[in-house]
Amino acid sequence: MKKSWLTYSNELTSTPVTPWVDDGQRYGWVNERAENGQWRRPKRVRTAFQTQLKQWCVLEVDYLDVRLVFALPTELDNFIEIMSTNPLPSGPSLLKGQKFGRPNKHWLSRLPAKAKSLKFRQAICKWLGANSDVENFRRYYRDRPLQRKYEGVYSSSEEALAAQEA
Repeated sequence: MKKSWLTYSNELTSTPVTPWVDDGQRYGWVNERAENGQWRRPKRVRTAFQTQLKQWCVLEVDYLDVRLVFALPTELDNFIEIMSTNPLPSGPSLLKGQKFGRPNKHWLSRLPAKAKSLKFRQAICKWLGANSDVENFRRYYRDRPLQRKYEGVYSSSEEALAAQEA
């Protein structure tokens, strides 16, 4: 069976694809000064990314008993990009920046074997491209642009420390 549906949540949903998509600054590092004016060590904070919408749209797909969930259009784009690749990427190409280790935590390694055949991948990508729920999902976020970066919030503690010195 091939079906899709949209659900709505008061909180941003995390999906298996979420860690592999650089979609927005959910957490960051900020600089603070002590009372004497000295810089403190950068502090990790949760940004307003996850609270900027009162309602989040989630796309759920059941395609021939393969269940998929997408919280943001960039997750869907990442899925389609990887599934459209022939041959499927593996190993170091999935784990950019990591020289060693097997990609067992990557969402692609968790898909059932039948979802990795070229025939299945071509069919699901074509189906997703023509699906009205997918278009409604994309439209929902197109009508509600998300703020992805925040002034004074850095991606790493190293970036925050470098900003202190500048």
